[in-house]
Amino acid sequence: MGTIRPKLVCILVSLLALPVAGFMFAPKSAAQSGAMASGQGTLLVEDENGDLVRRQFAFSARQLSDGTAKGNAVLHNPAFENANGQTYQLQIDVQCMKVIGNVAFFGGLTRRTNDPTLVDAVYFSVQDNGEPGKDNDQISLAFFFDDDPTTQGDPALCQGNQLGDFPMETIASGNIQLKP
Repeated sequence: MGTIRPKLVCILVSLLALPVAGFMFAPKSAAQSGAMASGQGTLLVEDENGDLVRRQFAFSARQLSDGTAKGNAVLHNPAFENANGQTYQLQIDVQCMKVIGNVAFFGGLTRRTNDPTLVDAVYFSVQDNGEPGKDNDQISLAFFFDDDPTTQGDPALCQGNQLGDFPMETIASGNIQLKP
């Protein structure tokens, strides 16, 4: 009675495997059925001394079935310094995403920044022009809702964006991926 029969072990393993197999082969949930975009890279920009510096970015976002989006973006821009002389840094909680062809528009809220005058809704766009991303893909600058730190813009306004709204710049390194 101290040994387990092989047939009983097979039944137990089969019963335990059913939920795992069901999870692995289940259809995508409705909350994760939209477009996806991600990327990272560098733009070469001129600082106030006329020197070229590397403006670095990274982002990842997914459009949800209800039309909202979930994701984040990070920007480091040494061409711009805050009042304390620190290189500008920005983190964004992406909450809006709109895709037109190979262009995606994003809207989000400032999660963290080292410039208290730039705390508002933030908007930007990317363009996936195929492989390789370097010297091919494009990204816009980050645009804030307004210059008034006492107001808060709506990230969902990105749904109103159209092609040409944000000037785009070709990335010097990195890659942007957009899957509609």
